Amino acid sequence: MNPGYHLLSVGAKIWPLVRGRDFMIRNVLRRPAWRDALAGRTSLVKTRAGFPMHVNPGNDFISMGLKLFGNIEPVTERFILEHVPESGGFADIGANVGYFSLLVASLRRDALVHSFEPNPPIASLLEKSVQLNNLSGRVTVNRLAVGDQAGVLPFCLHDTNTGHSRLAADGVGGDIEVPVIVWDDWWALKVPEPRIHCVKMDIEGAELLALRGMKNFLLRQKPALIVEGYEEQLREFGCTVAGMKQFIMDLGYREACPADGNLYFTHSHA
Repeated sequence: MNPGYHLLSVGAKIWPLVRGRDFMIRNVLRRPAWRDALAGRTSLVKTRAGFPMHVNPGNDFISMGLKLFGNIEPVTERFILEHVPESGGFADIGANVGYFSLLVASLRRDALVHSFEPNPPIASLLEKSVQLNNLSGRVTVNRLAVGDQAGVLPFCLHDTNTGHSRLAADGVGGDIEVPVIVWDDWWALKVPEPRIHCVKMDIEGAELLALRGMKNFLLRQKPALIVEGYEEQLREFGCTVAGMKQFIMDLGYREACPADGNLYFTHSHA
């Protein structure tokens, strides 16, 4: 094994800072031998939090990050755990392989988690991890996308970063078709209504569509929100970061900490 790669690999597992992570993983990805070594690691990862999980084999960005660091997005992780109590509820919209879903269920023993991942092979990995950790009673994996219109819509797949897979912005094309729900309509069928303390949403530019479809829920339950907000992705769906922030703040929310690619909100009257 290359000494430089070995040193970086060992150091990444205990690296305590957010700063430096991007440099480390990009160093790996731009060196074919290092990239192939990381991609070739087992697809069963032991996370820093102590639970094992299945990740996507090969050169997939999110899964490569989990293999290298044992976790992802530490700021998001802290915010979620701060806002989901021991018997709380968490909605993970755009769960991918489900790191945050599994994290909450593992560290909040009585929490109930609702995961949404429409990409079939990625949802299958999350389901395997749920079973592996004996969490089937507390983590529900929904193979659904969330938007502002219900139906079956085209979905675009990304080869090397499944986190960039998304609904087709123009509503046509795509590689597969996936079922899409409007949250307020779908959630209304759940009686009694489960309590959700925190919603994490990472759906590659379609965030405002999903938020529009859950407006009544947000006004009623006032959960903490983590919403990905990248200008170029949002514009593909006819939105801007400023426009999405205004929509959220008009519902009574305020920014809870600085944006880092994700936007963090708590409700003024929660």
